[in-house]
Amino acid sequence: MLIYTAADGNYSLQAMVLLKSLNLTQTSPFRLIIFGNGWSKRNLSELRQLKRSDCEVEQIEIAPSAFRGMQLSHGFPLATTYDIIAPRHFLGTDDRMLYMDADVVVLKDLHTLYQSELTTPVSACIDAHIVFAGSPTMWRPWQEERNDPMTPYLNTGVMLINGVQWRDLAITERCLELMRTYNLPCADQDALNLVLRGNFSALPPCFNLMPYHFLRQWRYLDLVSPVSEIEAAIREPSILHFHRSFLGKPWNIGCTHPGRALWRDLANTLGARKRRHLDMEGLVRTLIANRAGKTELDPCTPKTYHLSGDLV
Repeated sequence: MLIYTAADGNYSLQAMVLLKSLNLTQTSPFRLIIFGNGWSKRNLSELRQLKRSDCEVEQIEIAPSAFRGMQLSHGFPLATTYDIIAPRHFLGTDDRMLYMDADVVVLKDLHTLYQSELTTPVSACIDAHIVFAGSPTMWRPWQEERNDPMTPYLNTGVMLINGVQWRDLAITERCLELMRTYNLPCADQDALNLVLRGNFSALPPCFNLMPYHFLRQWRYLDLVSPVSEIEAAIREPSILHFHRSFLGKPWNIGCTHPGRALWRDLANTLGARKRRHLDMEGLVRTLIANRAGKTELDPCTPKTYHLSGDLV
């Protein structure tokens, strides 16, 4: 399996937790490529020590000057665009690749997912909160780009990519052009959805279980997916995704995400010096949402999560 992720030095711990979870759950050899800048010598040494004997792990620096002109709002770093840059500029000879955000934990073997049929440029999960291109949550130029507002909207946290179709359709180039033209609230994710116009294969939510799957008051996925499928994913996810939400992130103080103990247990195995941080803005948002009663979890949510597989 060829797997790649994006993580600058400030996300090195998250990338190593991802690698640790892969080591414990994958029965087949894999190659993990981490695109990102600013890794310290100490972190690179720790990364090498984590490498499984039958697998390959690389950390590759990116030259920011090569991708000037992109507009990234909400403080997003250039690293948020590596997912769409890599299939064209760094993985240009590979026919199949699996992208995962660095803030995920893999709980199950992914061999079946990786070998699944690829008939579209991308296989990915529909976003649990946004769902449609015309979602009123944030402005997106679906009208300007003449997109149907009811077009399904994918989350880029986990993507199985058909490298041939991706390059034939010039998806990287078209996404970069959109990011130069518009100040997109979700940067690469918005750009990719605008380019694909719904031309992706929807994966079951178990392959990218997002915070808003748990939060029924914010979960609009029920409009297009059976509740039974969502609940099955909550009970037994293959991949947990800790993106920004009212539940917070497990490496920050005040996190209430049901998968926080699993992530912290994995992080603790990487060294006691790794400590949680205080994200004041995120903590305030979480406290306000809690007080407003907007963070009630789906009743089928487990108290905690555990890795599964022959290697655990």
